[in-house]
Amino acid sequence: MGLTSSEISNRRRDKRRKNRKINSTRTLISLENDRNIELLKDFWYKLNKDEESEIIVDDFKIRHAHRLIKMPMHSWNETMWKNQASLLAITFTDREIIAISSFKNCLEHLKSIYYKLIDLDTKDREYNSTYGSSGVELSSLPRSNRFKEEAPGLWDEFEEITLNLLENGNPLTRNKK
Repeated sequence: MGLTSSEISNRRRDKRRKNRKINSTRTLISLENDRNIELLKDFWYKLNKDEESEIIVDDFKIRHAHRLIKMPMHSWNETMWKNQASLLAITFTDREIIAISSFKNCLEHLKSIYYKLIDLDTKDREYNSTYGSSGVELSSLPRSNRFKEEAPGLWDEFEEITLNLLENGNPLTRNKK
């Protein structure tokens, strides 16, 4: 009888320990997501303050794309997500894992758009300045306008993803609101 009592006590203690790990993991991941949302809100606010509304749509998008690449992009927090990988399967449902993963992927996609815009701007500047410094008459050379051509579409994508993330918020608290 003592053995059975000891076994039951051990199982209860193990279950409490497992539940504490699950709750702690949920809390850590949720806090990390909340922090990323706050970083994104702050970034978006700074990017869009002082905007003028009487500008041609493409010029507006190009100007905002230039403003975007002049601002330092935040490094998104994903330490907890990576460090708690062994506990994810027992902590979250499949639907939650997919939602959190999608959230993280959207943040990474924002960063990808940011770096693509930087790359386009750099290549245009390099291309256009190479011929200018060689003494060739600039009016006779075609100028690279890839940034102006691609920036409006990339800005639209950046804006759509950002507004979606801000509207939906933390995927772990989304359904509880």
